Amino acid sequence: MELTRTEFQILQHLLQHAEQAVRKQQLSLEVLGRELESYDRSLDVHVSNLRKKLQQADISITTVRGVGYRLEGR
Repeated sequence: MELTRTEFQILQHLLQHAEQAVRKQQLSLEVLGRELESYDRSLDVHVSNLRKKLQQADISITTVRGVGYRLEGR
């Protein structure tokens, strides 16, 4: 499967914290190199694209409301 650099970095970060909720702010700092600002949806778009690519794999990225994302096995 082909991933963009940013998608790969998101996946790598979530794998390092598997089964744990990772804050969106933390992901933005570590992956995008900047703080998340109000109305900034760029991280959400990258995660959405990554979810589509991972549909056939046995893993999923779930949204933890008010926190961020978590990588889970199906």
